[in-house]
Amino acid sequence: MFGMAGETEFDARFQIFGIPVRIHPVFWLSSAWLVWDASGQNPGLIFIGILCVLVSVLVHELGHAFFIRRFGYPSEIVLYFLGGYATSTQFRRWRSVVVSAAGPCAGFTLFGVVLVLDIWLESNHRDFLIQYPAVNFALGILQFANLFWNLLNLVPVQPLDGGQIMAALVYHFVRRRPEEWATLISIAASGGVVLLAVKYAPGLRMLMIFFGILCAQHVIAYNDMKRRY
Repeated sequence: MFGMAGETEFDARFQIFGIPVRIHPVFWLSSAWLVWDASGQNPGLIFIGILCVLVSVLVHELGHAFFIRRFGYPSEIVLYFLGGYATSTQFRRWRSVVVSAAGPCAGFTLFGVVLVLDIWLESNHRDFLIQYPAVNFALGILQFANLFWNLLNLVPVQPLDGGQIMAALVYHFVRRRPEEWATLISIAASGGVVLLAVKYAPGLRMLMIFFGILCAQHVIAYNDMKRRY
C-alpha cells in the first residue's frame, strides 16, 4: 500500500503454513498508533491491540498468499506501515480478481468468527467479559479491524484490493485507454471517500489524509497520461 518495505536487521521473520512472513519495525509503531486512542493509552491494552492488528493483517495477507501459491507462484508476506502486502506476480485478469478478493474475504471470515464468539460470550458469559475488560477490548478491535478496514480496502482505488479488482475488470472490458479509465475511477472513488468523511465523520482525519493522498497521486498520474496522449 505504501511501497515495498526494505529489509532491516530488526525485521522479525517466521513462517506460517509454509509461507515466509517478514515484519518490518515500522509495523509495530504504526499498529501502536492505530490503537492508541482506543486503548486509552493503557500500555497493556496497547500491547493487546497491536496483537489484534497483527492477527488481522496476517489473516488478510494469508488470503492473498494462499491463492498466489494455489496458482503456482511463490509469495512472501511483508507487514509494513498500516498493513502489509503479499508478494506476487502479474496474473491474468480473472486470477488477479481472485487473488485481490481473497484478502478481504479472509478478513470478513475472521470478523464473522469473532462476532459469533462475542455474541456467545455476551449471552452466556457476560460476567467473564466484565471481569476481564481486556477480552472485550480485543474482541472490539478484531471486529472493527476486520470489518471496517476490509470494507475500505474494497473501495475501487488503486493500489487497494478494490482498485486492483476494478483495474482488472476495466482492462478486460475497456478497449480504449483502460489505464486512463482506471485512473479516473480511482480519482472519483478516493475523492468521494474524502467528501463523505468530511461530511459524516470529520473525526477520522487519518482516513481523510490517506484517501486525499491517493486522490492527489492519481490526479498527477492522470495529468501525465493526458500529456502523453
